[in-house]
Amino acid sequence: MEGNVIRAARYPFLPEAREFVSRHIDLSLESLDKTGSEAALKRAVERVKDALILKEVRVTPQHESNYVREMLSFPLAIILVSAISNEYIRRIYSLGESRGAYKRMLRENDETLLFIGERLGVRGIMDNNGFIKISIPTYLNLAYVFHEHRWKLVNRIVDKGYVWVSRTEYARLIQVEVNNYVYEKTLEPIPVTVVPQRLKEAMKTIIETWNKLEESKPSHAISEEAGENPPCISRILKRMEAGENTSHFERLVIATFMIAKGKDIEEIIELFSKQPDYKYNITKYQVEHLSGLRGGGKKYSVPSCRTILANGLCYPDEKCKGVKHPLGYGGRSIGGKPRVS
Repeated sequence: MEGNVIRAARYPFLPEAREFVSRHIDLSLESLDKTGSEAALKRAVERVKDALILKEVRVTPQHESNYVREMLSFPLAIILVSAISNEYIRRIYSLGESRGAYKRMLRENDETLLFIGERLGVRGIMDNNGFIKISIPTYLNLAYVFHEHRWKLVNRIVDKGYVWVSRTEYARLIQVEVNNYVYEKTLEPIPVTVVPQRLKEAMKTIIETWNKLEESKPSHAISEEAGENPPCISRILKRMEAGENTSHFERLVIATFMIAKGKDIEEIIELFSKQPDYKYNITKYQVEHLSGLRGGGKKYSVPSCRTILANGLCYPDEKCKGVKHPLGYGGRSIGGKPRVS
């Protein structure tokens, strides 16, 4: 029994953790304001702040030993994030919970890893060589978020309706499921007017942390003169600003377009800062690679209108007539004749 509750505390999104909380604790907002849940509320705030600051929710053995508090802190954190209703905080918190879970899963034995996957609907079967097979529908439902070629189904070993993955890849797929689950839970509306005062104070602490983090970021705003950017570029930029997870191709388009416009490297990197999987060092390396500052010195060209259209990202307006390349939008060409890719 002890092992089960420790596991539930380590992975509070598992069904048994939810069942434990529902059996022993009244999660109504009125009850939470009356019961002695100060420690759990403090831990809930810590969960969200870990996600915002460290991009990972840590669970230590000390946390696990107080398993009731740990299990209760998770739904409390969900309530806080839901009530704050900030899309950036919602996405970063979801990613932080899933990243922390991923790192913990890598340290589990095979039986526990498969158990976690099973309980979350990501059923896996391990062979004698340590590889795991999962059904094709399950794989496609989760692997779509990865843009590397190795995740494409055509590049996988497929046998009798199953896809073979490594142990690490299996944990990554479970991470996607955890991220989706947490994010969906934070979408459940909680009017601030019904939130008890103690929870409002906890929300205020989280918002203050978020505001400080935002204020500390350098300002590298891209000028948005009327008609400066073609509609395909403007749409991707708006999605990025909203914190949406853009595809590898969309990121390539934005990076190469801004490089061609002569924007500063740091200025371009800042555009990607609200992506859920943003990491400064990785983004810096990729942007510098595309600009020819790394690797073989090749400067990558901006994809042509035909390529952008083929990827379903073309939204032409009047100024797009006769334009074959984004850099020629509005009758202007940046840096000479556009190179078509």
